[in-house]
Amino acid sequence: MEEENNLNSKDTQNTFLKGSAWMTFGSIASRILGALYIIPWYAWMGQYGNIANALTARSYNIYTIFILISTAGIPGAIAKQVAKYNALNEYGIGRKLFHKGLILMTFLGIVSAAVMYFASPLLASNGSQSDPRQIAVMRSLSYAILIIPILSIMRGYFQGYADMMPSAMSQFVEQFARVVWMLLTAFVIMQMQHGSYVHAVIQSNLAAAIGAAFGIGLLVWFLFSRRKRLDYLVAHSNNRLRVSTTDLFAEIIEQAIPFIIIDSGITLFSLVDQYTFHPMIASLVHASSDTIEDWYALFGLNANKLIMIIVSLASAMAVTAIPLLSAAHTRGDFRSISHQIANTMDLFLFVMIPAAFGMAAISKPIYTVFYGPDPLGSDVLYLSAFTAISLGFVHSADGNFARFVRKWSSN
Repeated sequence: MEEENNLNSKDTQNTFLKGSAWMTFGSIASRILGALYIIPWYAWMGQYGNIANALTARSYNIYTIFILISTAGIPGAIAKQVAKYNALNEYGIGRKLFHKGLILMTFLGIVSAAVMYFASPLLASNGSQSDPRQIAVMRSLSYAILIIPILSIMRGYFQGYADMMPSAMSQFVEQFARVVWMLLTAFVIMQMQHGSYVHAVIQSNLAAAIGAAFGIGLLVWFLFSRRKRLDYLVAHSNNRLRVSTTDLFAEIIEQAIPFIIIDSGITLFSLVDQYTFHPMIASLVHASSDTIEDWYALFGLNANKLIMIIVSLASAMAVTAIPLLSAAHTRGDFRSISHQIANTMDLFLFVMIPAAFGMAAISKPIYTVFYGPDPLGSDVLYLSAFTAISLGFVHSADGNFARFVRKWSSN
């Protein structure tokens, strides 16, 4: 028995390392693309670079909240539940869960996109007054909310099989298509047509929907290419469990709650900054609205976009760990759970801390390459690099936390 447990633990560790490698590739590659595009994009915006960045940051903070609402932690919950039923050799229930989840996510995506589109005039405020530019920019992101939930749940389904390669590749393809659209439209509008930076930002936000569509297309291809294997697993399931649609939805919602709590925390803090920064600074110093927007971009977006490259390492570890922990818990293999948590924390310490200190050490040249010389911006990046450690810890621990919240709630 002990030898079998050791083999299971070794297999789990190998699966974790392989999955982490794929998710790290997808996450890091997409983050690097999402940072590198800034160099030409920011330059093409000219004197409006920071203002364009501020418009992007404000709209994305609201967009993130609506993504949380439209997905409601369901992709992570699907990954956990699919892994659970797979561990019981009930692959048919996992597939049924995926199909019901698709219906639910499509409905939530439509509702959330409509609410964001029509509520944009109320949400497009810098804390002091409504900004007409922000309304159009914010609405351009609502189209992505229609399809991102579908993309997310498809990734969750593959992750439930501990198959991280489709998720990783879709992340990269999604970001690549997004960046190509952003740079192409920004160049045409700003350099060829000498148009409005607001229109360029609108097209840059619309790129989120373009990228998501490409990501879904790739995942559909992976589903068809793996169909024979998946059908074989379903056909050879135990088929002893009978779970009603109502019970499946109840399980999805119950499992999603910890993910909603964890994922919404950091975003809500960003919203507090978004709606208080402008009025607070305006009450302390005499500066134009555009100058304050420049400062908001400097403190609220520029450095954050760079540190998220290394924070994404921790996110990749968490995504890989969740289905493995779920499967181990279903088997009652608590030794494997202990090893999995230890592996996650070891990998976090080995990767995140050197990466954060390394970014802090070269903060000035990095900031200069992306945004041009700015002593204040470099200092903000220097300090932000250290906050990446705590952010990364939250991301790497959230899978373990969500797992144990579920465990405690079931006792």
